[in-house]
Amino acid sequence: MTENEILLYSFVIIFLVDSYIGLYISRKRGSKIVGWPTAIRSRDYTLFLLAVPQTGLILNVVMVLYIGIYSLIPVLIGFMIMFIGMGFNLIVRANLGKNWVPLSKTTEDQELVTDGIYSKLRHPFYLSLLILFGGIAIISWNIYGLLFYILLLISIRIRIKKEEKELIAKFGVEYEKYKKITPMLIPKLK
Repeated sequence: MTENEILLYSFVIIFLVDSYIGLYISRKRGSKIVGWPTAIRSRDYTLFLLAVPQTGLILNVVMVLYIGIYSLIPVLIGFMIMFIGMGFNLIVRANLGKNWVPLSKTTEDQELVTDGIYSKLRHPFYLSLLILFGGIAIISWNIYGLLFYILLLISIRIRIKKEEKELIAKFGVEYEKYKKITPMLIPKLK
């Protein structure tokens, strides 16, 4: 097996295993996982907006590793950053529990989580995605990775705005207070 194949298979397997573990944790903690048909019925197009740059970043890395047009240092740094993002994502999912919803809409039994990591950030899940896919962009180390990552930043910003409207509608003043004292994506340094 060549170095390219080892890196490519490692990337795909690690990404799939992390995705499975993330969904397993969310489901085990009581979250209801919905599929694409539910997203279409609910007209939550922000899910698709997030999926496009994520898919682009993944396919870009697959092509880079398959063809073998990569530099080993960015690949190693990218894998390390990707692992940090994946670990952080699993912590966030465990902290959010049954309240994790893949759509930007709230659910009837959803509670406002403001403890744990959510006492430091309003949207740590999206920060975990930015870290994870930042690592993936670094692995590819090309203009396409940069462009898809910028598109991901824009998509996450749009998603957060839509999600916060839903949270304000559901939790009202309680969420407004939380929003005022808790940073969106970057924790305050003391």
